Amino acid sequence: MLRLVTVVFVLAVAIGCSNRELYQLGQGYQKSDCIQNAQSGEEFQNCHQAGKPYQEYKKEREAVVESQKSEGDKR
Repeated sequence: MLRLVTVVFVLAVAIGCSNRELYQLGQGYQKSDCIQNAQSGEEFQNCHQAGKPYQEYKKEREAVVESQKSEGDKR
């Protein structure tokens, strides 16, 4: 399964998918995997509610990148 995900990711990058599309692809895979492995109704519901919108992810990622830049500048 990991091999399939890797191949899909490489193909997506090769054909020029945007960051948003790649993020959504990954979220879809995680959600599908979560649903497949859910062992109770509560876990199943949690799978449907998991994840965050791309814009929220992007803001968090940018904050981390900026903090790492700041740390690197201090060295």
